[in-house]
Amino acid sequence: MKKFYFGSVLILGVAGIADGGACAQSSDSHPVVRPGPGRAQPRSQSGNAEEGVNAVKSERIHVTVSPTTRAARSIDKETRALQKVPQAASRVDAKELAAEHITALPQATRLLPTVQLNISNPRNTTINIRGLGAAGTAPTDGLEGGVGVYVDGVYRPRPGTALSDIADLDGITVMRGPTGTESGISTTAGSINLTTAAPTFKRQIYGEAGVGNYNYARWRIGFNTPLIKDKLALRVSGTGLSNSGWVTNRDGGGNLNGSTNRSVRAQLLYTPTENLSVRFIADYAHMRENCCAAGLYRVLTTKNNGAPIANNLYARAAQVGITPMAPSNAPYSVNQDSLSDADQEDMGLSAQIDWRLRGVRLTSITAYRAWNWWPHNDGDQTQADVIRNTNQKVNERQFTQELRASGKWRNIADWTVGGFYMWQEDNVPGQTLYGSQAAEWYGLGNSAAVNNALTGYATSSYGQITTNSYALFANSTWHPTSRLDVITGVRYTYETKLGNYSLTQVAPSDLDSSLLPAATRAALYNTLGVARAYSAHHDNGFVTGQFVLNYHLNDHMMVYGRYSRGAKSGGLNLANLPTGATPNVGKETEDAFEVGSKVNLLSNRLLISGALYQMNDHNYQVTQVGYYQGSLISYLGNAKAVRVRGAELDVHYNPIANLATNISVAYNDAEFTSFNNAGGPPEVNYSGQYSLTGSRVPFDPRWAISASVQYYHNLGFIGLKQWDGIAGGSYTYSTDINTTATNSSYGWVPGYGTLNLNFGIRPHNMPWELDAFINNATDVRHITQIIQSSVSTGAYYAYVTQPINFGFIVKAHY
Repeated sequence: MKKFYFGSVLILGVAGIADGGACAQSSDSHPVVRPGPGRAQPRSQSGNAEEGVNAVKSERIHVTVSPTTRAARSIDKETRALQKVPQAASRVDAKELAAEHITALPQATRLLPTVQLNISNPRNTTINIRGLGAAGTAPTDGLEGGVGVYVDGVYRPRPGTALSDIADLDGITVMRGPTGTESGISTTAGSINLTTAAPTFKRQIYGEAGVGNYNYARWRIGFNTPLIKDKLALRVSGTGLSNSGWVTNRDGGGNLNGSTNRSVRAQLLYTPTENLSVRFIADYAHMRENCCAAGLYRVLTTKNNGAPIANNLYARAAQVGITPMAPSNAPYSVNQDSLSDADQEDMGLSAQIDWRLRGVRLTSITAYRAWNWWPHNDGDQTQADVIRNTNQKVNERQFTQELRASGKWRNIADWTVGGFYMWQEDNVPGQTLYGSQAAEWYGLGNSAAVNNALTGYATSSYGQITTNSYALFANSTWHPTSRLDVITGVRYTYETKLGNYSLTQVAPSDLDSSLLPAATRAALYNTLGVARAYSAHHDNGFVTGQFVLNYHLNDHMMVYGRYSRGAKSGGLNLANLPTGATPNVGKETEDAFEVGSKVNLLSNRLLISGALYQMNDHNYQVTQVGYYQGSLISYLGNAKAVRVRGAELDVHYNPIANLATNISVAYNDAEFTSFNNAGGPPEVNYSGQYSLTGSRVPFDPRWAISASVQYYHNLGFIGLKQWDGIAGGSYTYSTDINTTATNSSYGWVPGYGTLNLNFGIRPHNMPWELDAFINNATDVRHITQIIQSSVSTGAYYAYVTQPINFGFIVKAHY
């Protein structure tokens, strides 16, 4: 309660400052406009982040920021527009992305402390806001996440598709809390919208090239040109980024955890009239990784009560005659005899049509996307020839269609109505291929007959799920007075999922069937996975909505209270489930309460927003664990109740024209208030189900902070009057988190912070600039995530931060 009292005093104090200083403030060309008779229509509140902040214009689209121009920094109009939205939100704009050399969402999270991006690999990735979204990193092929991710208004259901570098990325907007009553998909935690620069009617060519340590290399090239004056424009761009990795494999094969990313993007903008615009986008991205290697962090051999842990790493290793690497608090080396690599393809086509007709804005967004994921992993994570390869590939295809109409009625109310449809099909083939030491590792013997039966033996799995999602939504903003807005929204979603899963046994190609009787061989194979098949169906309908009171104290400040109900559909597991687990995952619902204030001061050079919130989540979709045939299985299930409460503060301050500063602070307390059907950690002696009631939700830091500064100045003071310079950086810090689904006492990642620096110079009379960067400038060597081994009970592995990374980038534009 003391924390909430402090937050309330902070918001009321800001209110007093704004009210006291309102008369002294002058307005710029983008004032905060209150609704009411005779006033301009306010922007609508949106579930799709960018749609709510920067509604796509039906007039001709004019470009934003030149890719390389460094001008005096001002807070961009989209960030200022967020100050009119009665919902907690934050944004990283084009200039900050350029200064920090950010081309993808994972890099940007250092500037977004309320967003947690949890990555074991692109498929095993979850995105959380305020600690909610997905409690773990188990694959979510059978359902959507609690955070909606959009790129140029197109929904991306698989988190891995948000990891690729994006050509011409020019903004990232985060809306916190349930969304969905004005666009997109229904969410429980919020939405993230990444936008790219649109075509313009101005000719432009731009490019960049950079090098750095760890074989860091990047490039970018693009051009923009009008094809028909003021009617048709073309923009084509491409970008690439690569590094060699920073985790050493002692068994050979070079460094691991490096990647090579390539992406291209082609766009057409057609504006036949002032009231009609059509934007076509085609994009393709390919990512190749020698990942995802985690080093040995800790090995348990006994439980907390002193009982021995069967099948622990040291016991398994002794059976095959190897000595595992020594555990390390910062494991920057591994010892694996099989490759760890992966390929990912992400591609799509989309068309957005905006048509203004008799005061009504009509919008259609049509998109088709494909995502392919092909991994290769050393299943035992040692130098032994036990599991040569374990993987689950994904081939996803998706079609989405969104239609919206919005307008206003007599300056009294603004409204939006629309519909959303999604078809999606996921095909997930998998394989586990065993090696020559598998029999000894699993304690199945060491005879020639057993080794012949298991060397090259494989289990092959296949999962398939088809989703159809339908939704209708409506939202209205009523202006009963010139200072008060009453916002109501409602959405109905109906979703069906139909899936199946099968596991088959595949004998080695050189099997000598005469060495073991068929029955003995079948029993041997069954110890590593029994052939099985199942199908499942899930359908559900649900209503979500919001109710908001938004009061403008003056032209520079508003206070609001928001209640929203969010939900996401249930889904299906595509896994070899342990005994007692069900294929079906129940739907999740959430009741969220938020009060906040937003202030614009000093002619919009100082923006302050703060919020207090509590979210009560019911039937939270979580990662659960169990054991099947001696191996750890992760699958999806439900926790009965989660409670989240916290406070947030965002400040943008440009004290002078060439100095920009941002700071964001978030306190978040996420707790399982009822979760009695969990799986337990290996150090605890339990039977049946385990209770996590009263424990913290995984992957959620109590405190997170990010701060950034960029300073531009003419270099005349050192005799370079025809040159400009820039210096800046960002710092991010978060407190400890637990990254295991069981909240194991050995799964805590201590808090840490990282510092990134950037510098640059640009001559006045030439269209180029030279930048330098230092990421992780203090060379923090720290773990980022702890995972539990699936084949050695009690063994924990950890991912680590990238060591200090520095380089130079040359940019040019014509």
